[in-house]
Amino acid sequence: MIRNILIIYFILIFILIGKVLPCHAISPTNTSVQIKDERDIQKIDKIVIFPFENISGNFKAPAVINSLLEKELQNRGFHIVNYELVDKFLSKRRIRHTGVIDRITTIDLHRELEADAVVIGSIDMYSEFNNDIYVGLTIRIIGTKDCSIAWMDSVSHAGSDFKGLLGLGRLWSLNNLSEVIVANMAKDIPKEYLLNNRENNLFEIGNVKLSSAVLSGGKISKISVKIIPINEKPVLVQSRIGGELFNLENGNGDYYEGEFKAPLVDRVYPLDIIASASDGRVYSFSSVDVVKVDTRSPEVSISTDKDITAGFAKKDAILFTLKADEDIEKWEVEIVDKENKYVRGGKGFGTLPMQLVWRGENDEGGRNDDGVYNLKLSVWDAAGNAGLFQKAIMLDTMPPKVRINAEASDTEDVVFNIEHEKEDVIDKWEFIVTGENSEIIKNFGGRGDVDKRIVVSLPLGERALGSRKLMYTFKAIDKAGNIFETSNQTNIFAEKKEEKFAKKNDKFINKWGEGDF
Repeated sequence: MIRNILIIYFILIFILIGKVLPCHAISPTNTSVQIKDERDIQKIDKIVIFPFENISGNFKAPAVINSLLEKELQNRGFHIVNYELVDKFLSKRRIRHTGVIDRITTIDLHRELEADAVVIGSIDMYSEFNNDIYVGLTIRIIGTKDCSIAWMDSVSHAGSDFKGLLGLGRLWSLNNLSEVIVANMAKDIPKEYLLNNRENNLFEIGNVKLSSAVLSGGKISKISVKIIPINEKPVLVQSRIGGELFNLENGNGDYYEGEFKAPLVDRVYPLDIIASASDGRVYSFSSVDVVKVDTRSPEVSISTDKDITAGFAKKDAILFTLKADEDIEKWEVEIVDKENKYVRGGKGFGTLPMQLVWRGENDEGGRNDDGVYNLKLSVWDAAGNAGLFQKAIMLDTMPPKVRINAEASDTEDVVFNIEHEKEDVIDKWEFIVTGENSEIIKNFGGRGDVDKRIVVSLPLGERALGSRKLMYTFKAIDKAGNIFETSNQTNIFAEKKEEKFAKKNDKFINKWGEGDF
């Protein structure tokens, strides 16, 4: 009995010791290589941080994440290479894509900046959606002496993931959520890694070509790899992406070609090449390239200085400003009428034009009919994801059609009834009423639709006039700048005749008999 208790006790002790001992993340390499002495352990003290690849679509994310990561690594005792030196290093080599690093670059980082490792990664998510926030990161630590992956991790969280009892603890700020994720990831970054000696490799990587470095989830892409044999040709070559292996066939000389299926989750994935020798030894070339998976449609928008134009009629135009939240592979703009018939458009590759102008013309340069049109902007990113934005616009070359009639009221006021077509979009208007002496009786005006009924109360002086003649002037300008203006004179009140009654003593002959009532 005591013996069994002691056995269980020692098992528990070994389990606890196993949890306490540091664990080194080792990238796959020559499986026959064994650790012989401490020279195989590389200490990590000085680190270079490359700007993270941003596939989140939020332009504010890189500055936040890089700053938080640098702070956490410094708190853990790592020495961070000054960003100005890193920027100069990248500019000198014209390195634009910092989500991947090759062997030569890592060696140069060790030689020129004395860095033990370089941090590369991607910001996979950084957004607010459905009343929640989301942040996702992928981080890799690459040893600068052998270009092997010393450590890597990928984490994504929503703010609601931290909600506890009664909803307490939930994070509402993207910055706070980023701080928590970066801190949790940084504490696991090792301070040493196993140095993989590649001097005895039987093969070396020449170059890697991908038919597309950015793919939609699940899309098939082609890959071509040049394997340089040192002593012999490999018997099997494979690519590894997102943990899945894909066989490559020897097609032309030292080139091995094949296809692979992109993972389904948005992220930047390292591309590894695995080469097997005839004696069974396996060589792994880590992170020779990256595959960027992007399934999110681009967000595009069109803003206009106005939504209606008179076009050639007044040398007027609508100015469109186009924006997209990511790099665009190709774009197409078209204007269609209310029956969806094409009238004007254009297309192109690469960056969106900042602005476009429409003067109401069609592709042949002729004028279109007045009416409502629809502007459609379609864009496609490098992964083939499509984004669409539509906006209604109007062509209006004719001035408003306004009808005015006046009538007298029982109170000796004048009522003006004003009507205009529903299609006329009035911007501003003015209505002036003057009396017979040309003095202004009333001045009305406003923006938007015209008042349909305007009542003018005549001053006592105007009421005393026999002719009761009034002059009115009306002016309206529609949204396109077309002007309607009219003036008219009206004799509203007929002159009242004095009613005569018989005097008390006058003889009055009643021609009606009493029976008539």
